[in-house]
Amino acid sequence: MAAISPMDALSMSKAECRQTYLQANGKPYDKVVIGALIIKSDTKGNPGILMLKRAAHETIYPNIFEIPGGKVEDSDATILDAVKREVLEETGMELAEVVGAVRSFDYALEKKVLDDTGSETLVWYTSLQLNFVCQVAKHNLTVNREEHSEGQFVSRSELSELEVTKQMRAVVEEGFAWTNEYLTGSATRV
Repeated sequence: MAAISPMDALSMSKAECRQTYLQANGKPYDKVVIGALIIKSDTKGNPGILMLKRAAHETIYPNIFEIPGGKVEDSDATILDAVKREVLEETGMELAEVVGAVRSFDYALEKKVLDDTGSETLVWYTSLQLNFVCQVAKHNLTVNREEHSEGQFVSRSELSELEVTKQMRAVVEEGFAWTNEYLTGSATRV
C-alpha cells in the first residue's frame, strides 16, 4: 500500500482520518488535531510564521508558543474544514489556501474524568496532529484571548527566542525550510 500524503487527509472526515492514520499499536487515535503554519513574507521577502502564546490559565503548556490549531470536531465535514475553522477561531483570519504539509506528530495526555461512581480517575488520550502550511486572505490578526495572550509573525532567528515545545519547534523549523523552498518555486505539496 502506498504511503498516504498528509495533503490527502484534507478531504477526509475525522472518522476516515482516524482509520487511515493508526498508532504504532494499530489502534486509532482518540483525537485528531490540526496545526496551521500561517506564512507571511516581510517587505524583503523573508518568511515569517505565525506563533501564538497560550494563555496563562491553560492547564497544558501555559505561556508556551504554538502554531494555530486545535482538535477536529465531529461537525467538521473534512480535515480542511477543521483547518478553516481553527484558523478563523484563533486568528480571525480567513484561510485562502493550504499550500503544503509538514511533519505530523502524536502525543498522549493525561486527563482527570469522573467515572460512573463520581470518583475522579486519570485517563490517557492519544492524539495525532497533522500540520499544514497555509496562506490567509488577509493578515489581519485578531488573537482569541480565551486561548492565547498574544500572536506574532516570527522569523526563523526569532523562533529561537520563544518558549516552544521540542515537537512544535521541529514542526516550525520544517515549516521554514518548506516555505523557503515554496518561495523559490522548488517545494512540492507533499
